[in-house]
Amino acid sequence: MAVKVLIERRIEPRARRTVIDAMKRMRQRCLDEPGYISGETLFDNNDENHIVVISTWFGLMDWKRWQASEDRQAYIDQIQPHLREPDRVLVMLEGLSERVAGA
Repeated sequence: MAVKVLIERRIEPRARRTVIDAMKRMRQRCLDEPGYISGETLFDNNDENHIVVISTWFGLMDWKRWQASEDRQAYIDQIQPHLREPDRVLVMLEGLSERVAGA
């Protein structure tokens, strides 16, 4: 079952280019990660420093493996010092799970 991961970040305006560049490099690296399907980056229409990243993974374990990886942590270490507040991560299962559907 596909998994969507939504990561909401509010970044410091002075560090916008630094954060966006790190996010681009991380996305590029994800292309080689098993289970990664796609990703998109959205900017709030009213606040360009409010960013939401949505990535799609083949399965929950694929996301968890990437989330726990040293490679990802290296990118996060570049981004975190420039956040106004901790990022918010939501992991959403696509469609109805067997539990909910009763299948």
